[in-house]
Amino acid sequence: MRHATSVILMSAIFSTATLAQTETAVPMAKSQPPTITAIQPVNPVASKPGGPIIQSISAHIPEMGTLITVNRIAPEFHFIAPNGNAVLLHRELVTTSANHLSLNPSEAINIPAEAQKQGAVLSGGWVCNTSPYYVTLRAWIMDADGNRSNEVQYTIHCNGG
Repeated sequence: MRHATSVILMSAIFSTATLAQTETAVPMAKSQPPTITAIQPVNPVASKPGGPIIQSISAHIPEMGTLITVNRIAPEFHFIAPNGNAVLLHRELVTTSANHLSLNPSEAINIPAEAQKQGAVLSGGWVCNTSPYYVTLRAWIMDADGNRSNEVQYTIHCNGG
């Protein structure tokens, strides 16, 4: 009998505690959206005549849908490739305040030749983690003939870093 009384008593304690709880809204931490600063090219030239030229850098915050929130920014490289044969965007790390950074240094360019000849935009992507940091990168474009564009430098600021 003693065992049955303990079970009933414990059951009453847990059910009372459950009934006494109320569900409340949980405050969400808002992080600052990422930003980019850049040294814009002035009178840019390629390594050789006919090579690609990065004309400017801009950026946008990609729409991720209503259920997914990712702290992300997309640098946009505005370029012209007179021969229409730009094939690779290369990035290298200049400096960062991040403790650990994973960088994909190359991105294939799959933009039609005619669009490259007229002027095209290559959009990249950068996902910020939760820590405040900045990363400064240098980028250039290579064409199929080995010609290199001018270099551009830009800094991504994540979470106020």
